[in-house]
Amino acid sequence: MVCIVDDDDAVRDSLRALLESYGLTVFDFDCAAAYLSAKPAVEPGCLIVDLHMPGLDGLELIELLRRRRVQTPAILLTGRHDDQAAQRARDSGVLKLLHKPVLADDLKFWIDRAFSVRSDVPAVRH
Repeated sequence: MVCIVDDDDAVRDSLRALLESYGLTVFDFDCAAAYLSAKPAVEPGCLIVDLHMPGLDGLELIELLRRRRVQTPAILLTGRHDDQAAQRARDSGVLKLLHKPVLADDLKFWIDRAFSVRSDVPAVRH
């Protein structure tokens, strides 16, 4: 399972369609608060989180999860270059910071890596 957290409807919809075309189960949320309140019964194999969102931003969400000892591999998406955010992402254990627009092959590569970190979930099917 992959969870997408992004406030942009079009981005969420296109990511969902792409990931479902790989055979993945996808849940999406329009903000960090919605993700946190959902409390998925099963920890996702990968989180794909937008950096810049109203309210709790993507890095704040990941940092909060890490403080709660949730180690789900996370891919952070951003449309802006920000060296400080990149360093915070590394410090928070973000698997990869990808810049929008993200190429499907790049995203798939990093999702495969996320699933390989989590041995209890299957990798993306080809």
